[in-house]
Amino acid sequence: MIIGIQRGLEGIKEKLEERGYKVVYEDEYNYPVDAYIYIDHPNWMEENNSIGVVLTSSVQKRAKHKHNGILFINGKNKSIDEIEQIINNRVYSPLF
Repeated sequence: MIIGIQRGLEGIKEKLEERGYKVVYEDEYNYPVDAYIYIDHPNWMEENNSIGVVLTSSVQKRAKHKHNGILFINGKNKSIDEIEQIINNRVYSPLF
């Protein structure tokens, strides 16, 4: 699993790497990712148009991957355990 991450989230990146995840900055990696971690911003896709192109490309390249699309995770106010649970379950909360 490859996780893209927004710059400025070095602490989350380091903790996930310690747990065995491959974590890359979105501006250094031009290949598909399974999840993308960012900090809440109301118009983050509009203000950083280049990331939209990279993430759209990731979805298209992973068409035959077992997961469809990229899991977007807002890292704001989430612990590393909560983020890892979201990554592993591919949902923000239990369904039941």
